[in-house]
Parts: sequence; structure tokens; C-alpha cells
Amino acid sequence: MKPLDGIRVLDLSRLLPGPYATMLLADLGAEIIKIETPGLGDYMRLIPPFVQDSKTGETISAAYLMVNRGKKSVALNFRNARGKAVLFQLARDADVVIESFRPGAAERWGIGYDAFRAINPRIVYCSLSGYGQTGPYRDRAGHDLNYIALAGLLAANGARDGAPIPPMVQVADLSGGMLAAISILAAIIGRGKTGTGQFLDVSLFDGALSWASTIIGGAFIAGNPIAPGKMQLNGGMACYNVYATRDQKYITLGMIEPHFWQAFCNAVQRDDLKERAYTADAIPDVAAIIAARTMDEWLEVLKTLDACVEPVRDFAEVFDDPHIKHRGLIAPNAPTQQIGSVFVFAGNDYVPPPRQGEHTREILQRSAIGDLEIEELEKAGVIKIAD
Repeated sequence: MKPLDGIRVLDLSRLLPGPYATMLLADLGAEIIKIETPGLGDYMRLIPPFVQDSKTGETISAAYLMVNRGKKSVALNFRNARGKAVLFQLARDADVVIESFRPGAAERWGIGYDAFRAINPRIVYCSLSGYGQTGPYRDRAGHDLNYIALAGLLAANGARDGAPIPPMVQVADLSGGMLAAISILAAIIGRGKTGTGQFLDVSLFDGALSWASTIIGGAFIAGNPIAPGKMQLNGGMACYNVYATRDQKYITLGMIEPHFWQAFCNAVQRDDLKERAYTADAIPDVAAIIAARTMDEWLEVLKTLDACVEPVRDFAEVFDDPHIKHRGLIAPNAPTQQIGSVFVFAGNDYVPPPRQGEHTREILQRSAIGDLEIEELEKAGVIKIAD
């Protein structure tokens, strides 16, 4: 049994943050029912690049594939009066609703928290938005880069004396998705004590700002500059940095603790560096040391060195990593390589992402909607049933 077996989530979210949050819940055993507008569906389905499912031969967005495993899809037009009634019928035995519309949109469509609470007082309703449901920024459009810029994170990301560089990972989207999942889990626990659900206002900007707390504590309050390549953990210390090898590969040193730095200095026979771990002026000296050997030569040295030193790898090397394989972190039987559930204790039984409307009939029948009504709804374009 997985921790969230028996928990049912109606997922009205799209793109990355909401689907990432519900994928985490699916990995923990929750039943995730994606509610998708017939035809258009989750916009993530349209984002290239595309890969071919080796089992079905269908073309799938790689981005959609990575955050929608283990879910079910109901293609339902909930802005239609009949479709809204079907959505509310599904909500009667649901535990959670999550949506990622602009603030106020769900209320205008008649599917806000109050409407669901009237049907199911135990419902946990999570609104996941860019800047939250309140405040002067609530109606602004935005994406990850905007949120991390306003949260102060982007200013410190990049090369020394260079312009800020967009990070490869969507920091606000993913931190916000995690924040949503944590909030939902907390609300479910709280419901066990009170018997009632609650409304959750979760913001991607808030998630990014929460992660900025490490910068605020370590640099801003101390009066140090917040700039690319000049702070303690973004390239400003010799002991915590990235260095090029002789064959133009890269190695990371993460020697914050003095005994790790001492071990490294002993290994390279440089006693003169032992008191310069946390300085920037020692960076050129360490760079010269690393540049004197190839990556393979360094890997041989590192076999006997316990000092927080690791190579920078590409994803081909990541997927071939023995530790990752041992931990079961690669999704088994997936149509293309992808990271599986990180909840090792919950198992990793991979279920592929759903086709749009793949589970429409199954879910509606389970909610006591008869075949004749299902047929009428399909003819009216209120629902879509996958072939």
C-alpha cells in the first residue's frame, strides 16, 4: 500500500507547476484525474520536442511525458453547464481539487472553492497561481523567469562580472509545485482532525522567494554583494567552485568543511592553500591545479579521496549511473528515458501518461453516469472519449 492510496485528486491544472505537483502525489499513490478541455487538453501536450511511444507508436510531447505519469484523463468541457454539472458530480467523492488559472477565473466560471465546498465540505481546494490570489501583482501574467527575477534569485545566477543567465531548471515552477503538494498533504492531515477541507492559496513567486532565504541570510543581511560569481556558493570561494580539467571537462569542488579542504590540499601537495579555502584569490591557483590533469586522471585520484569532489556530467552519463540504477530512480518500462519517482519507499511502478480522454468513460461510469448520458454528452461535445 502506498501512503496516498484512496486519495482522489481532480487536476484542472496545465503546463508544468500543477502537473508536477500532482505527479508527486501520484507517485505517492493518489489517483490523479486530469480534467482536460476536449480537443485542446493540457497545453503541455503541444510543446516540442516529441518522441514516439515504442508501445503504441503514438507521438508524445517529451515535456508532457515527464510530468504526467500515473494519471488518468477525463476530457470534459467544464465551462459548459452540463459539463460543470458532471465535474461537480465527480467532486462528490474527490478529496482534492487543484487548478492553475489566473486569480478570479475559477470563480467567474462557477467552479471556485465555494462551489465545490457546497457539494463536498471535505474538499481540499488548491489554487496555484503566479503571484497568489491577493496583492498588487495578483493579476500580472508571468513565467518562471519573471518570478525568480522579482524574488532576487536571478541576480546572482551567471558568470563572474557577467549578466544574469536564465537557469536551465524552472526554479519557481518546480518549487511552487512542491509547495502545492506539501500544502495539499498538510490540508489532508488537518482534515483528519477537523473533518472539513480548506482553500489553499499557493504562489509560484512565493515558492521562489522561499528558496531565496538562503541568499538573504548568507549575503544580504551580512552586507555582502549579491552578484554572479562573487558569493560564497555561486563561485566566490576556492573550495566551492567549478574547474576545467586539461581535456576541457569540468569538476566540482564542494569542500565547505575544513577537513575536506585539508584532504584535497594534502592530495595535491599544496599546504600553502590550506588557509585560503574561503577566499576568491585562491581560485586561479586551484584552477591551475585542476587544469594540469585530464578528467580520467582526476577520477583516478578521487578514488581514494573523500573530499566532496565530483565530475560535471551530461544526462547520458546520469542515466548510466550505477547509484541511480540501484536506487530505482529511472522510470521502468517508460517509452523514453526519464527520471521516475523519487519516493523510494513508495516503489516505482511506472504507469504511462494518459491519452486525452482515455479514462473519460471509466471515471464517469464510476460516478453513476449511465452509458446513455455519456453518449449524449459525447455527441454534444461536452466530453471526449479516446479511441
